[in-house]
Parts: sequence; C-alpha cells; structure tokens
Amino acid sequence: MDKYNGLLSKVSRQYHIFRGKQETEEEWKTRLIYSICGMMAYACLWDDTEESISIVHLKRRIRSMLANYKSMYPELSGNLPHGSEELEDEIANLFLSTGVVYHRPNRIAPSIKHEELFSGILFQRGIALDNISYVSGIGFYSKQDGGTNPSNIKTMFGLEQENLQTLWQTTLSAASWESNPSFEFGTEYLRLIPPFTYSYWVNDPDETGSISILRTGMKGSQLHYLYRYIDDALEVSPLPQWQVENYNYRTLACACLAAYGTLPPIEYFADGELVHMRMNYLLPPRELEFLKYYSWPEKCTSLPCNFRRKLSVEVFAAIKNILSEEGYDFKGGII
Repeated sequence: MDKYNGLLSKVSRQYHIFRGKQETEEEWKTRLIYSICGMMAYACLWDDTEESISIVHLKRRIRSMLANYKSMYPELSGNLPHGSEELEDEIANLFLSTGVVYHRPNRIAPSIKHEELFSGILFQRGIALDNISYVSGIGFYSKQDGGTNPSNIKTMFGLEQENLQTLWQTTLSAASWESNPSFEFGTEYLRLIPPFTYSYWVNDPDETGSISILRTGMKGSQLHYLYRYIDDALEVSPLPQWQVENYNYRTLACACLAAYGTLPPIEYFADGELVHMRMNYLLPPRELEFLKYYSWPEKCTSLPCNFRRKLSVEVFAAIKNILSEEGYDFKGGII
C-alpha cells in the first residue's frame, strides 16, 4: 500500500473504505480501484469539453482509469477485469438505473442533489465530488443520526413501497379469472420450491390449488398471468405488462414465494468493516440495482456478479433494514 506515496492508503482513509479482517491486501486494493473508477466516471460528468458528455465519454474514462491502475499495480492483474467492457457497463448501467445521471440523446448529465436519511446513513446523489466523504461500492453517503422511516429512501431509488405479503394479497384481490385459456407458444410456470439454482421457471404447472405465475409466448415478448387449478381446470388472470416487463416480474415472484414460505433468505457474513452478501434468489431490478450501487462485486473478474456482493458494514445495516421492511429475510453466518 506504500507505492506511489501511499496512494491507495490515502483513498482508503479519505473515503472510509477499510479492509476486512479476513480480506487479503489484493482484495482490498481491488475494491479501492473499483471505487476509484466509479468516482472518476462520476467526476467526468463535469469535464470542461467542447463536446457533450455522453455515455461513450463516461465509459472511455472508466477504460482509461482501469488501464492506468492495472499498469500501476500489475500484482492485481488476476483480481481486476481482464477487459474493461464489463466494468464500463456495470458502472454506467448503475449510474443510469439509480438516477445518478440523467440520459438524453447523445448526452448525460448529473442528477440534481438529493439526500435522504435512513438508519443513520444519509444516502446521496448529485453532490459535488469534493463533498464525497464515504463510499461503499460506487455509492456515496455520509453518517448522521436519525432516519426511521424508509419511505423516502424507497422513493429516491424507486424501491417497492409495499411489503411482499401485502403486495401478493393486493395482486390476488385484483385478479380477474378466465377459464380454459388457449396458449399458442411454450408456457413456463414459476418454480415454487427450491432448488432455484438453474432456473426460476419449470415446464410443469403446480396443480395443488396454489395460485402462482406463468408466462407464455416468444422470449422477449412473453405475457404473464396468475394461474390456478380449480377441479383440474386451468384458470388464469392477466398481469399488467408494466408490472412484469424488464425482469420486474421478480417482484411478484418474490412476493409469491414469500407468501408460501419458500423465498430463500439473503445470507450474510460480517468481516470487521466489511459484510459479504449472498443472494439465493435474485432481487427485483430496482432493489438489486440499489444494492449493487452501494456494494462491490465479490469478484471483479466475473461481472456483473449479481448474486454475491460486499459492502460497508454501516451501509449493510441500513439496506438490511430497508429490505427486511419489504419482507426479505436475512440469515447471518458464513458464506
């Protein structure tokens, strides 16, 4: 950590990115470089250039920073991405999906300043680079007492406001059932019991009378329905496209599994200032993007690394409270 006048040590202290007790020095350095690439990408939104700042410009900055740090720290070549494309996509997509940047044709711009306090963490976006004091992943925050209502932070990042159990009951109460549907293309049914390792969908329906979810049609334009069997006859109720498109079906899938008690818990293991997380069922897009924004991939060589993340212990506590309030279970232990 003493190379280049202790550059990485200074970054660690300035942004409170501390080493886990069991973390190797190489893993710690890799996290620091991941965060630096994110911050330098964020800084480029204010570049003084004759051309408009674009996604291409932002990705070019990430590519340049990664190449520079790989040259400076060749001992990390086995920990950092072999090519820069996956890292470019990860950071750019997280900035867009969490509202850190606004995207217009051929142009991006930083969001307006927005801060929300929850569980002792002031979540921030749109702040000046000089005002960044704490970083987890590529997300900025500061510490402040207070913040007991998660509603505002959920609104800030577009998270689900309703508890999973409530959401499922609301969805069922709005169902409009139709008998004997005719589906022309392949139909898949939500897997209701573990293991969920290989696919969340199966070819055979659940005929026990439980209400679940099916999807049918060509991949990319599938329609989703609630379904149930009544006296061996299939009944379905269409789900609104806005509720299921772009992988948002996972919100209802998690709600369905939670209702039947089969949604796997999120496992975590605290390692000093660091917490490792493993998801045994992928979170819905908005929740996943929020978590990823404030976390590091467990391994930078296998991006996007959606199932395994690590984050600062204080941010983890706040995010755990938010997701628990939504209805997700957590299980502490060794990952």
